[in-house]
Amino acid sequence: MLGAIEEFIPESLEKAGRRYAGFGKDLYRQISRRLPDVFRNLKYYQRINSQTEDSYAIYNDDQISFCIQLDPVCEKIVLWNEEKQIEIGYGSDDEYEDALNFIQSELLYGR
Repeated sequence: MLGAIEEFIPESLEKAGRRYAGFGKDLYRQISRRLPDVFRNLKYYQRINSQTEDSYAIYNDDQISFCIQLDPVCEKIVLWNEEKQIEIGYGSDDEYEDALNFIQSELLYGR
């Protein structure tokens, strides 16, 4: 889902939290509160060849998979799977609510 996997290294949630302090930094915490089943299935990554400041996570439960990208430079939360993508930024009234709604309605149940 992330493309060339050799461009990414796995990282723990703790390391991702220490490393990333940009736009959308509380999304993982919001997911843990509101979508605990999703949170338990997230794996975190750092890109090593470009956009190294971004945070990435992949959700995979053997039936559904999607990616999360937090981008501090463009100030976007990017959510996507093989069919759908959304970029949520400061134009949103509540970027966390919009991201959680998209995950639930489009990525988990909108097949």
